[in-house]
Amino acid sequence: MKLERELDVIAEPDVLVCGCGCAGTGAAIAAGRLGASTMVVERWGFAGGFITAVMGSSLDGFVDLRTGLPIVGGVVFELARLAGRIEGDIANTRFRPSNELRELKENPDLSPVHFDFELFKLHADRLMRKAGVKLLYHTYVVDVLLDGERIDGVVVVNKGGLGVVRPKTVIDATGDADVVAQAGAPFDIDAEMQPMSLHFRIGNIKNVSYDLRVRCSEVLKKAHSDGKLGLYAGPWMAQINPGELYFNATRFAGNAVDPEDVTEAEVQGREDARLMFELFKEHVPEFKDAYFVSSGPSVGQRETRRIRGDGTLTVDDAYNGRPQEDVVVMGAWYVDRHPKGASGYHLHEVIRPYDISYRTMLPQGLSNVWAAGRCHAAESGALASSRVTVTAMGMGQAAGTAAAMAVRGNTDSRSVDIHALQSRLLKDDVIILDRAEKVLKVGDALGDSAPQSGIR
Repeated sequence: MKLERELDVIAEPDVLVCGCGCAGTGAAIAAGRLGASTMVVERWGFAGGFITAVMGSSLDGFVDLRTGLPIVGGVVFELARLAGRIEGDIANTRFRPSNELRELKENPDLSPVHFDFELFKLHADRLMRKAGVKLLYHTYVVDVLLDGERIDGVVVVNKGGLGVVRPKTVIDATGDADVVAQAGAPFDIDAEMQPMSLHFRIGNIKNVSYDLRVRCSEVLKKAHSDGKLGLYAGPWMAQINPGELYFNATRFAGNAVDPEDVTEAEVQGREDARLMFELFKEHVPEFKDAYFVSSGPSVGQRETRRIRGDGTLTVDDAYNGRPQEDVVVMGAWYVDRHPKGASGYHLHEVIRPYDISYRTMLPQGLSNVWAAGRCHAAESGALASSRVTVTAMGMGQAAGTAAAMAVRGNTDSRSVDIHALQSRLLKDDVIILDRAEKVLKVGDALGDSAPQSGIR
């Protein structure tokens, strides 16, 4: 079946950001602030991706795991203040790696970052609009139009119908490399992708503590061994508000760019979340008067398509901190690979923060496109660290800055002056190069006393 129709051009921005999760938010703010006319298209009615659509309670990848000192700055600092309710000198404050109850037990003296989902949505909107960004929510990318190695048009659809955006540059921040895939550029996708999870929240829980996490884990273990509960994760539990916990506890092994698998992950996730809630109500006294608040608007997807870039973040790069001359952001999260065929907790490997290269965001065969976030070029084992929220936001800021510079210089993605890009990022409070070295030296001095890898 063949469909042919004339489509209207609905916009002609300098920079089109496709997807407004963490990477897209950082990209749009950065590009707009540098004076590029910038447009965002996003399938949800709000920004934030994993933080808001999946419900993530922490700034994963924000700090050097060994010290708690921030290793990603820039736009991240702004949103941490506004939506994480942080005051004071962020750069020199030591924070917990996450708000999970284990971190509360192991690092009681480190500062928390309590993210307010609604504040993130609100302030992301405000920052983008202040930067002059045109927001177009409830909009999907469905195809692209090519002119050689340039994307000349992006076909989008929403309640207004099909239309074409004709940008000078494009940032693929979809998480799934949708734009790159539609353009026919090469990408990788593994059969052993990390599983999906539907997060959920429970309120009016009494006496929240690490011991509560232990007992919830035992309840799920028994339900699994009795055949009542299938594949599950953790449970990882983080306090959102007094008496309210968010749970990362469902697990579904499937292909997160297969619509049928994603649908099943959502449906099964809701069944499992409700079952877990009922099990906790029955077997854990602290849940006696608890109520189910909500599940996330979307199932969380950890790994799908990864572009083939001019450079690739390798496992060796992540584990050994290999320096990159074109570094634009630091990766800092655990090597945190969720298994697709096992339940419960798994190994989180503590690593030294590492450089992420600009080249990992340049899709092969495309000259005016950047891919930011978990769809950047990375080996699957390295993506287990680089896929997370703050790292994605930092990549987005770098991509948005580079795209605006390319427009200003009337050049392509590969001709952007790397040193000028790095200087701009440093001016915008990003932590790379010498600024990163100052943070790293504090952790390096800890030696064997630094936190160790473990089942978490």
